[in-house]
Amino acid sequence: MHWIELDGVTLPKRLGGHPALDFCNTWAGWGDVTEVEDARREWLKSYDVLVAWSVYAGLVSRDDADVLRRRAARRKAEAATVLERARALRVAVHDAVLDPADADALAALTPEVRRAGALVDVVPAGPDADAGADLAVGLEAGLELPVLAAAWSAAGLLSSPDVAKVCACPGIDCGWLFLDTRGRRRWCDMAVCGNRAKVAAHARRARERTA
Repeated sequence: MHWIELDGVTLPKRLGGHPALDFCNTWAGWGDVTEVEDARREWLKSYDVLVAWSVYAGLVSRDDADVLRRRAARRKAEAATVLERARALRVAVHDAVLDPADADALAALTPEVRRAGALVDVVPAGPDADAGADLAVGLEAGLELPVLAAAWSAAGLLSSPDVAKVCACPGIDCGWLFLDTRGRRRWCDMAVCGNRAKVAAHARRARERTA
């Protein structure tokens, strides 16, 4: 399965190896351009789901998420606008990490990164971090926090050597992104897309033998 249940919300599994790539993977089926408007492909169906995903991705704390949900309940129109910004940002990040020379994608990403940079705090790093401190967008961002945190994460990936290791899964109707750090990974999830490819190849060989 490509999904998990977290606090009653269905979310796509984190298979990308980086929060920015997992953010891109909140859309299902990048590899199929024939049904891009299909609502079933959208994981970020509401602002509440966006917040839940941000907690799962480690971009927003649970305490901040509770505050955001309460604010969103009072300011539904603003929350809806932020959700649309997140979806637009997702397209820009997807295009930029696959082609860092894509000027249009970078131009679409830049305004959100600038907004995030103005609100970044220096905070203690987690227990497993290599550094002593992290840069993170804080609650001062208000309802924008999830989208600005995603933008800041994407900027970090784009400005690191790891961006050259980003790959897109060739699985049927997939296209999810992941970091291929060892140069040997082909699928977003071998248990899902890899097995589907094996089954399809077996069926193709069986048809060829029959023919």
